[in-house]
Amino acid sequence: MEKIIVSLFLLASPSWGATQKAQDLKFFFEKYQVKNEIVKSPRGILKHQYIVPYGPYFQLFDWDMYFMAVALSYDHVSRPAIGSVKDFLSFVDEFANWTGYAPREIAPEALWALPEMCKPFMAQAAVLASLESGDFNWLKDSDTPPSSNPRYRKLQIFERPDAAPRRSYYHKLKDMLSFWENNRRAPDGLFIWYNGVESGIDNNPAVSNRPSQITEGVDLQCYIYREYLAMAFLASKLNRENDVSLYLSKAAALKKLIRKRMWSEKDESYWNIDSRTGKFIKIKTWTNFIPLWTKIATSEQARKMIRKHLLNPAEFWSPNGIRSLSKTEVLYDPRAGYWRGPVWVLSNYLMMHGLLNYGYKKEALDLAKETEVFLIRDFKNSGGMNENYNPETGGPTAGGHFVSWNLLAERMKEEALSGFDPASIPAVKNPAPSPRP
Repeated sequence: MEKIIVSLFLLASPSWGATQKAQDLKFFFEKYQVKNEIVKSPRGILKHQYIVPYGPYFQLFDWDMYFMAVALSYDHVSRPAIGSVKDFLSFVDEFANWTGYAPREIAPEALWALPEMCKPFMAQAAVLASLESGDFNWLKDSDTPPSSNPRYRKLQIFERPDAAPRRSYYHKLKDMLSFWENNRRAPDGLFIWYNGVESGIDNNPAVSNRPSQITEGVDLQCYIYREYLAMAFLASKLNRENDVSLYLSKAAALKKLIRKRMWSEKDESYWNIDSRTGKFIKIKTWTNFIPLWTKIATSEQARKMIRKHLLNPAEFWSPNGIRSLSKTEVLYDPRAGYWRGPVWVLSNYLMMHGLLNYGYKKEALDLAKETEVFLIRDFKNSGGMNENYNPETGGPTAGGHFVSWNLLAERMKEEALSGFDPASIPAVKNPAPSPRP
Protein backbone atom coordinates (compact mmCIF):
# COMPACT_ATOMS: atom_id res chain seq x y z
CA MET A 1 0.00 0.00 0.00
CA GLU A 2 2.73 2.47 0.97
CA LYS A 3 4.32 2.06 -2.47
CA ILE A 4 1.57 4.08 -4.13
CA ILE A 5 0.66 6.56 -1.42
CA VAL A 6 2.98 9.36 -2.48
CA SER A 7 2.58 8.79 -6.21
CA LEU A 8 -1.16 9.23 -5.97
CA PHE A 9 -0.69 12.61 -4.34
CA LEU A 10 1.91 13.57 -6.91
CA LEU A 11 -0.33 12.73 -9.85
CA ALA A 12 -3.17 14.68 -8.28
CA SER A 13 -0.98 17.74 -7.85
CA PRO A 14 -2.00 20.69 -10.05
CA SER A 15 1.65 21.36 -10.84
CA TRP A 16 1.95 18.01 -12.62
CA GLY A 17 0.83 17.77 -16.23
CA ALA A 18 1.53 16.33 -19.62
CA THR A 19 3.71 19.28 -20.56
CA GLN A 20 6.54 18.28 -18.22
CA LYS A 21 9.85 18.30 -20.08
CA ALA A 22 12.81 16.01 -19.73
CA GLN A 23 14.85 18.86 -18.26
CA ASP A 24 12.43 19.23 -15.35
CA LEU A 25 13.46 17.39 -12.19
CA LYS A 26 9.82 16.47 -11.52
CA PHE A 27 9.86 14.47 -14.71
CA PHE A 28 12.67 12.27 -13.42
CA PHE A 29 11.15 11.97 -9.96
CA GLU A 30 8.02 10.54 -11.56
CA LYS A 31 9.79 8.51 -14.25
CA TYR A 32 11.90 6.66 -11.68
CA GLN A 33 9.15 6.70 -9.02
CA VAL A 34 11.60 7.81 -6.36
CA LYS A 35 8.87 8.37 -3.76
CA ASN A 36 7.33 4.93 -3.99
CA GLU A 37 9.37 3.14 -1.31
CA ILE A 38 9.88 5.85 1.29
CA VAL A 39 6.70 5.41 3.34
CA LYS A 40 6.78 2.23 5.40
CA SER A 41 3.97 0.42 7.17
CA PRO A 42 4.21 -0.25 10.93
CA ARG A 43 6.75 -2.95 11.64
CA GLY A 44 8.24 -4.37 14.82
CA ILE A 45 8.69 -1.75 17.50
CA LEU A 46 7.80 1.02 15.02
CA LYS A 47 4.06 1.09 15.65
CA HIS A 48 3.09 3.82 13.19
CA GLN A 49 3.48 4.48 9.48
CA TYR A 50 6.82 6.24 9.00
CA ILE A 51 9.16 7.88 6.49
CA VAL A 52 12.51 6.32 5.63
CA PRO A 53 15.20 6.86 2.96
CA TYR A 54 14.77 4.66 -0.10
CA GLY A 55 16.98 1.61 -0.45
CA PRO A 56 18.04 -1.00 2.09
CA TYR A 57 16.74 1.09 4.97
CA PHE A 58 13.97 0.19 7.37
CA GLN A 59 15.22 2.23 10.31
CA LEU A 60 13.80 5.62 11.17
CA PHE A 61 16.34 8.47 11.05
CA ASP A 62 15.83 11.81 12.80
CA TRP A 63 16.64 14.68 10.44
CA ASP A 64 16.31 12.59 7.29
CA MET A 65 12.68 12.07 8.27
CA TYR A 66 12.17 15.77 8.97
CA PHE A 67 13.57 17.09 5.70
CA MET A 68 11.84 14.34 3.70
CA ALA A 69 8.60 15.44 5.37
CA VAL A 70 9.34 19.03 4.33
CA ALA A 71 9.63 17.89 0.71
CA LEU A 72 6.54 15.68 0.95
CA SER A 73 4.42 18.53 2.33
CA TYR A 74 3.78 19.53 -1.28
CA ASP A 75 2.19 16.12 -1.82
CA HIS A 76 0.02 16.54 1.29
CA VAL A 77 1.51 13.53 3.00
CA SER A 78 0.95 14.21 6.70
CA ARG A 79 0.00 10.86 8.23
CA PRO A 80 3.46 9.25 7.83
CA ALA A 81 5.08 12.42 9.20
CA ILE A 82 2.88 12.33 12.30
CA GLY A 83 3.52 8.60 12.59
CA SER A 84 7.27 9.15 12.43
CA VAL A 85 7.13 11.67 15.27
CA LYS A 86 4.98 9.30 17.31
CA ASP A 87 7.44 6.47 16.72
CA PHE A 88 10.30 8.56 18.10
CA LEU A 89 8.26 9.85 21.03
CA SER A 90 7.10 6.35 22.01
CA PHE A 91 10.64 5.76 23.36
CA VAL A 92 10.99 9.10 25.14
CA ASP A 93 10.86 8.67 28.94
CA GLU A 94 10.78 4.88 28.57
CA PHE A 95 13.12 2.03 29.58
CA ALA A 96 14.32 3.92 32.66
CA ASN A 97 16.63 6.12 30.58
CA TRP A 98 17.29 9.84 30.90
CA THR A 99 14.26 12.09 30.85
CA GLY A 100 13.64 13.17 27.28
CA TYR A 101 16.17 10.85 25.66
CA ALA A 102 15.53 9.07 22.36
CA PRO A 103 18.17 7.67 19.99
CA ARG A 104 18.68 9.33 16.64
CA GLU A 105 17.87 6.07 14.84
CA ILE A 106 15.27 3.37 15.50
CA ALA A 107 15.00 0.11 13.57
CA PRO A 108 11.94 -2.16 13.60
CA GLU A 109 13.83 -4.71 15.68
CA ALA A 110 15.83 -2.49 18.06
CA LEU A 111 17.01 0.95 19.12
CA TRP A 112 20.15 1.93 17.22
CA ALA A 113 22.93 4.50 17.56
CA LEU A 114 23.03 4.54 21.36
CA PRO A 115 24.01 6.74 23.18
CA GLU A 116 23.66 9.42 20.50
CA MET A 117 20.62 11.64 20.92
CA CYS A 118 17.85 12.30 18.44
CA LYS A 119 18.64 15.64 16.81
CA PRO A 120 16.32 18.49 17.86
CA PHE A 121 13.83 18.38 14.99
CA MET A 122 10.81 16.61 16.51
CA ALA A 123 8.86 19.75 17.47
CA GLN A 124 9.57 21.19 14.03
CA ALA A 125 8.30 17.96 12.46
CA ALA A 126 5.19 18.11 14.64
CA VAL A 127 4.50 21.66 13.45
CA LEU A 128 4.95 20.68 9.82
CA ALA A 129 2.73 17.60 10.01
CA SER A 130 0.06 19.29 12.13
CA LEU A 131 -0.23 22.24 9.76
CA GLU A 132 -0.51 19.89 6.80
CA SER A 133 -3.14 17.69 8.46
CA GLY A 134 -5.00 20.56 10.12
CA ASP A 135 -4.94 18.58 13.37
CA PHE A 136 -3.07 19.53 16.53
CA ASN A 137 -5.16 17.51 18.95
CA TRP A 138 -3.09 14.38 18.38
CA LEU A 139 -0.42 16.02 20.54
CA LYS A 140 -2.74 15.66 23.54
CA ASP A 141 -2.84 11.90 23.08
CA SER A 142 -0.38 9.41 24.48
CA ASP A 143 1.22 6.38 22.87
CA THR A 144 0.92 2.74 23.74
CA PRO A 145 3.89 1.28 25.64
CA PRO A 146 6.78 0.13 23.42
CA SER A 147 6.40 -3.33 24.96
CA SER A 148 3.33 -5.28 25.96
CA ASN A 149 5.43 -7.53 28.17
CA PRO A 150 4.02 -7.40 31.75
CA ARG A 151 7.57 -7.35 33.09
CA TYR A 152 8.20 -4.14 31.14
CA ARG A 153 5.16 -2.48 32.72
CA LYS A 154 6.27 -3.63 36.15
CA LEU A 155 9.72 -2.13 35.57
CA GLN A 156 8.20 1.23 34.71
CA ILE A 157 6.05 1.23 37.83
CA PHE A 158 9.07 0.28 39.92
CA GLU A 159 11.30 2.97 38.40
CA ARG A 160 8.69 5.74 38.38
CA PRO A 161 6.08 5.00 41.06
CA ASP A 162 4.79 8.60 41.15
CA ALA A 163 4.70 9.24 37.39
CA ALA A 164 1.56 9.41 35.31
CA PRO A 165 0.89 6.15 33.42
CA ARG A 166 1.52 7.70 30.02
CA ARG A 167 2.74 11.15 29.08
CA SER A 168 1.21 13.01 26.15
CA TYR A 169 3.12 13.50 22.91
CA TYR A 170 3.27 17.21 23.69
CA HIS A 171 4.78 16.55 27.11
CA LYS A 172 7.37 14.24 25.56
CA LEU A 173 8.37 16.97 23.09
CA LYS A 174 8.96 19.22 26.08
CA ASP A 175 11.03 16.52 27.74
CA MET A 176 13.23 16.14 24.67
CA LEU A 177 14.27 19.76 25.01
CA SER A 178 14.77 19.21 28.72
CA PHE A 179 17.25 16.47 27.86
CA TRP A 180 19.42 18.95 25.96
CA GLU A 181 19.11 21.50 28.74
CA ASN A 182 19.91 19.05 31.53
CA ASN A 183 22.52 16.82 29.89
CA ARG A 184 24.17 18.66 27.00
CA ARG A 185 24.68 22.21 28.19
CA ALA A 186 28.09 23.79 28.67
CA PRO A 187 28.85 26.26 31.48
CA ASP A 188 28.52 29.14 29.01
CA GLY A 189 24.89 28.19 28.31
CA LEU A 190 25.42 26.74 24.83
CA PHE A 191 24.64 23.17 23.82
CA ILE A 192 27.09 20.36 23.03
CA TRP A 193 27.13 17.65 20.38
CA TYR A 194 28.02 14.18 21.63
CA ASN A 195 30.07 13.58 18.46
CA GLY A 196 30.09 14.19 14.73
CA VAL A 197 27.83 11.27 13.90
CA GLU A 198 25.17 12.56 16.28
CA SER A 199 25.36 15.93 14.51
CA GLY A 200 24.57 14.25 11.19
CA ILE A 201 27.75 15.70 9.64
CA ASP A 202 29.51 12.45 10.43
CA ASN A 203 33.15 13.34 9.72
CA ASN A 204 32.93 17.09 10.20
CA PRO A 205 36.42 18.08 11.41
CA ALA A 206 34.85 20.94 13.39
CA VAL A 207 33.12 18.46 15.73
CA SER A 208 35.24 16.30 18.02
CA ASN A 209 34.68 12.55 18.19
CA ARG A 210 37.59 11.90 20.56
CA PRO A 211 36.97 13.10 23.13
CA SER A 212 33.23 13.32 22.73
CA GLN A 213 30.88 15.88 24.28
CA ILE A 214 33.09 18.94 23.94
CA THR A 215 31.90 20.70 20.78
CA GLU A 216 29.43 23.56 21.01
CA GLY A 217 28.07 23.43 17.46
CA VAL A 218 26.73 26.47 15.66
CA ASP A 219 24.25 24.19 13.91
CA LEU A 220 23.04 22.61 17.16
CA GLN A 221 22.25 25.97 18.73
CA CYS A 222 20.28 26.94 15.63
CA TYR A 223 18.27 23.72 15.60
CA ILE A 224 17.36 24.09 19.27
CA TYR A 225 16.42 27.72 18.64
CA ARG A 226 13.96 26.52 16.00
CA GLU A 227 12.69 23.82 18.38
CA TYR A 228 11.89 26.53 20.94
CA LEU A 229 9.97 28.48 18.30
CA ALA A 230 8.18 25.32 17.22
CA MET A 231 7.21 24.49 20.81
CA ALA A 232 5.87 28.03 21.29
CA PHE A 233 3.70 27.61 18.19
CA LEU A 234 2.42 24.20 19.29
CA ALA A 235 1.69 25.59 22.75
CA SER A 236 -0.34 28.41 21.19
CA LYS A 237 -2.44 25.87 19.30
CA LEU A 238 -3.05 23.91 22.51
CA ASN A 239 -3.91 27.06 24.49
CA ARG A 240 -0.95 26.77 26.84
CA GLU A 241 -0.04 30.42 27.22
CA ASN A 242 2.57 29.86 29.91
CA ASP A 243 4.49 27.56 27.59
CA VAL A 244 4.23 30.06 24.75
CA SER A 245 5.93 32.68 26.91
CA LEU A 246 8.46 30.17 28.23
CA TYR A 247 9.66 28.97 24.83
CA LEU A 248 9.67 32.38 23.20
CA SER A 249 11.84 33.62 26.07
CA LYS A 250 14.18 30.64 25.71
CA ALA A 251 14.46 31.26 21.96
CA ALA A 252 15.24 34.94 22.43
CA ALA A 253 17.87 34.22 25.08
CA LEU A 254 19.57 31.56 22.96
CA LYS A 255 19.59 33.80 19.89
CA LYS A 256 21.27 36.54 21.89
CA LEU A 257 23.84 34.12 23.29
CA ILE A 258 24.70 32.69 19.87
CA ARG A 259 25.37 36.16 18.51
CA LYS A 260 27.44 37.07 21.54
CA ARG A 261 29.54 33.91 21.94
CA MET A 262 29.85 32.36 18.47
CA TRP A 263 30.34 35.32 16.13
CA SER A 264 33.85 36.54 15.32
CA GLU A 265 33.87 40.07 13.96
CA LYS A 266 37.53 39.69 13.06
CA ASP A 267 36.93 36.56 10.96
CA GLU A 268 33.46 37.62 9.81
CA SER A 269 32.19 34.15 10.65
CA TYR A 270 30.35 32.05 13.19
CA TRP A 271 32.51 29.30 14.70
CA ASN A 272 32.00 26.17 16.80
CA ILE A 273 33.47 26.39 20.30
CA ASP A 274 35.58 23.96 22.33
CA SER A 275 33.75 23.88 25.67
CA ARG A 276 36.96 22.97 27.54
CA THR A 277 38.75 26.17 26.58
CA GLY A 278 35.97 28.46 25.41
CA LYS A 279 37.97 29.09 22.24
CA PHE A 280 36.74 29.07 18.67
CA ILE A 281 37.24 25.96 16.53
CA LYS A 282 38.33 27.79 13.41
CA ILE A 283 37.50 25.23 10.76
CA LYS A 284 35.57 26.47 7.74
CA THR A 285 32.64 24.09 7.46
CA TRP A 286 29.24 24.75 5.89
CA THR A 287 27.46 24.44 9.24
CA ASN A 288 28.99 27.79 10.22
CA PHE A 289 26.34 29.30 7.91
CA ILE A 290 23.27 27.70 9.53
CA PRO A 291 22.47 31.06 11.26
CA LEU A 292 21.55 32.29 7.78
CA TRP A 293 18.85 29.63 7.46
CA THR A 294 17.48 30.28 10.95
CA LYS A 295 17.69 34.09 10.57
CA ILE A 296 19.84 34.36 13.67
CA ALA A 297 22.60 36.29 11.89
CA THR A 298 22.11 40.04 11.87
CA SER A 299 21.83 41.72 8.47
CA GLU A 300 25.38 43.02 8.80
CA GLN A 301 26.77 39.66 9.91
CA ALA A 302 25.01 37.95 7.01
CA ARG A 303 26.36 40.43 4.49
CA LYS A 304 29.91 39.91 5.72
CA MET A 305 29.90 36.12 5.91
CA ILE A 306 28.06 35.69 2.61
CA ARG A 307 30.41 37.95 0.68
CA LYS A 308 33.66 36.91 2.34
CA HIS A 309 33.04 33.18 2.66
CA LEU A 310 29.86 31.67 1.21
CA LEU A 311 30.07 33.27 -2.25
CA ASN A 312 33.86 33.02 -2.37
CA PRO A 313 34.90 30.54 -5.13
CA ALA A 314 38.17 29.94 -3.28
CA GLU A 315 36.23 28.71 -0.24
CA PHE A 316 32.60 27.46 -0.48
CA TRP A 317 31.03 28.61 -3.75
CA SER A 318 31.64 25.91 -6.37
CA PRO A 319 30.26 25.34 -9.89
CA ASN A 320 27.82 22.84 -8.36
CA GLY A 321 26.85 24.50 -5.13
CA ILE A 322 28.15 24.80 -1.59
CA ARG A 323 31.23 22.83 -0.65
CA SER A 324 30.67 21.11 2.68
CA LEU A 325 34.21 22.09 3.70
CA SER A 326 36.14 25.09 2.44
CA LYS A 327 38.55 24.49 -0.41
CA THR A 328 41.19 26.20 1.72
CA GLU A 329 41.06 23.54 4.44
CA VAL A 330 43.82 20.92 4.59
CA LEU A 331 41.27 18.10 4.84
CA TYR A 332 39.31 19.23 1.78
CA ASP A 333 38.58 16.20 -0.41
CA PRO A 334 36.06 16.83 -3.24
CA ARG A 335 36.13 13.25 -4.49
CA ALA A 336 35.79 11.07 -1.40
CA GLY A 337 35.56 13.44 1.56
CA TYR A 338 31.91 12.75 2.40
CA TRP A 339 31.21 15.90 4.49
CA ARG A 340 34.74 17.20 3.86
CA GLY A 341 34.16 18.88 0.52
CA PRO A 342 31.44 17.18 -1.55
CA VAL A 343 28.20 19.01 -2.26
CA TRP A 344 24.99 17.75 -0.65
CA VAL A 345 21.45 18.62 -1.69
CA LEU A 346 20.62 19.39 1.95
CA SER A 347 23.36 21.99 2.37
CA ASN A 348 22.54 23.53 -1.02
CA TYR A 349 18.89 23.72 0.00
CA LEU A 350 19.47 25.31 3.40
CA MET A 351 21.98 27.77 2.02
CA MET A 352 19.56 28.69 -0.77
CA HIS A 353 17.04 29.70 1.87
CA GLY A 354 19.77 31.41 3.87
CA LEU A 355 20.59 33.55 0.84
CA LEU A 356 16.91 34.30 0.26
CA ASN A 357 16.51 35.37 3.89
CA TYR A 358 19.01 38.19 3.36
CA GLY A 359 18.07 39.36 -0.13
CA TYR A 360 20.47 37.34 -2.31
CA LYS A 361 17.77 36.10 -4.68
CA LYS A 362 19.94 35.77 -7.79
CA GLU A 363 22.55 33.67 -6.00
CA ALA A 364 19.81 31.54 -4.43
CA LEU A 365 18.31 30.86 -7.86
CA ASP A 366 21.74 30.01 -9.28
CA LEU A 367 22.21 27.49 -6.46
CA ALA A 368 18.83 25.90 -7.19
CA LYS A 369 19.59 25.63 -10.90
CA GLU A 370 23.02 24.09 -10.29
CA THR A 371 21.48 21.49 -8.00
CA GLU A 372 18.88 20.56 -10.58
CA VAL A 373 21.52 20.25 -13.31
CA PHE A 374 23.74 17.72 -11.54
CA LEU A 375 20.76 15.67 -10.32
CA ILE A 376 19.26 15.47 -13.81
CA ARG A 377 22.66 14.47 -15.18
CA ASP A 378 22.85 11.71 -12.56
CA PHE A 379 19.35 10.48 -13.42
CA LYS A 380 20.28 10.29 -17.10
CA ASN A 381 23.55 8.48 -16.42
CA SER A 382 22.55 6.12 -13.62
CA GLY A 383 18.77 6.17 -13.32
CA GLY A 384 18.90 7.63 -9.83
CA MET A 385 20.40 10.15 -7.42
CA ASN A 386 23.52 10.02 -5.30
CA GLU A 387 24.20 10.84 -1.68
CA ASN A 388 26.62 13.66 -2.54
CA TYR A 389 28.51 15.15 -5.48
CA ASN A 390 31.93 16.42 -6.47
CA PRO A 391 31.78 20.22 -6.19
CA GLU A 392 34.28 20.70 -9.02
CA THR A 393 32.82 18.26 -11.58
CA GLY A 394 29.28 17.60 -10.39
CA GLY A 395 29.91 13.87 -10.58
CA PRO A 396 28.55 11.47 -7.94
CA THR A 397 30.94 10.62 -5.10
CA ALA A 398 29.10 8.33 -2.67
CA GLY A 399 26.23 5.85 -2.41
CA GLY A 400 24.06 5.64 -5.54
CA HIS A 401 20.27 5.51 -5.83
CA PHE A 402 20.00 7.56 -2.66
CA VAL A 403 16.58 9.06 -1.88
CA SER A 404 16.30 11.07 1.30
CA TRP A 405 16.46 14.84 1.72
CA ASN A 406 17.48 15.19 -1.93
CA LEU A 407 13.70 15.17 -2.46
CA LEU A 408 13.98 18.85 -1.46
CA ALA A 409 15.51 19.60 -4.86
CA GLU A 410 12.20 18.99 -6.66
CA ARG A 411 10.89 22.44 -5.69
CA MET A 412 14.10 24.37 -5.20
CA LYS A 413 13.69 26.59 -8.26
CA GLU A 414 10.08 27.34 -7.38
CA GLU A 415 11.05 28.30 -3.85
CA ALA A 416 13.99 30.40 -5.04
CA LEU A 417 11.66 32.36 -7.32
CA SER A 418 8.76 32.72 -4.88
CA GLY A 419 10.66 32.90 -1.58
CA PHE A 420 8.30 30.33 -0.08
CA ASP A 421 9.82 28.15 2.64
CA PRO A 422 7.80 25.04 3.56
CA ALA A 423 9.94 24.60 6.69
CA SER A 424 9.09 28.01 8.11
CA ILE A 425 7.60 28.12 11.60
CA PRO A 426 4.63 30.48 11.98
CA ALA A 427 5.31 33.43 14.27
CA VAL A 428 3.61 33.57 17.63
CA LYS A 429 2.91 36.62 19.76
CA ASN A 430 4.09 36.43 23.35
CA PRO A 431 0.97 36.53 25.58
CA ALA A 432 3.01 37.68 28.57
CA PRO A 433 2.57 41.39 29.39
CA SER A 434 5.48 43.59 28.42
CA PRO A 435 7.54 44.80 31.38
CA ARG A 436 7.02 48.41 32.40
CA PRO A 437 9.75 50.84 31.27
